[in-house]
Amino acid sequence: MIRLEGVRWRGRLQGVSLGVDAGAVALVGPNGAGKSSVLALLAGRAAPDRGSVLLGTLQARDPRAAALRGYVPQRITLPGGARVDEVLAVARHVRRARASALDEAIDRIGLAPLLGRRVTQLSGGEAQRVAVAAALLGRPPVWLLDEPASALDAEGLERLTAWLDDHLAQDGIALVSAHRASEVARLARRVVRLEAGRLVRDEPAGAA
Repeated sequence: MIRLEGVRWRGRLQGVSLGVDAGAVALVGPNGAGKSSVLALLAGRAAPDRGSVLLGTLQARDPRAAALRGYVPQRITLPGGARVDEVLAVARHVRRARASALDEAIDRIGLAPLLGRRVTQLSGGEAQRVAVAAALLGRPPVWLLDEPASALDAEGLERLTAWLDDHLAQDGIALVSAHRASEVARLARRVVRLEAGRLVRDEPAGAA
């Protein structure tokens, strides 16, 4: 479902090739390794300078690919004057999801107590939970999660992990970034390591 072939981009990626057909994969490495760049390209935020980035048979920048993925960046920006329920209503409209899908997302990530609050009243972890619900409602088959262990509060991460388990049990795919494999050991069974924009290791989680 996910395919990168010889991807180069803005000096941050140096010929990265990667394929993910099933399960959850941890994308690990230090700051500047290229993790967020891989996720942003898969999210269709930019086009590679060279190589191809595919979701299924579609280029990641193809508007039709949007329905295949849910993307949660490490740093988010929510409309400050809006309430949480308004943000989620817009997300539901954009994703063309059923009301039941929105209800599920709210329940999964624990947003019911926050629905009437303004975005400006949320803590960083609470705002990240809203972003998770907005991105993943409707169960897109591919989840792109940029360092959720550092961005979410403890309860939010626990809820996301349970939701991800269910997603994977239904043949979903996830690419999850982190500085170290230990941060996402509960989430992934395969670890891909990037350093200086290059893929240097691809192995099962826990491999020596």
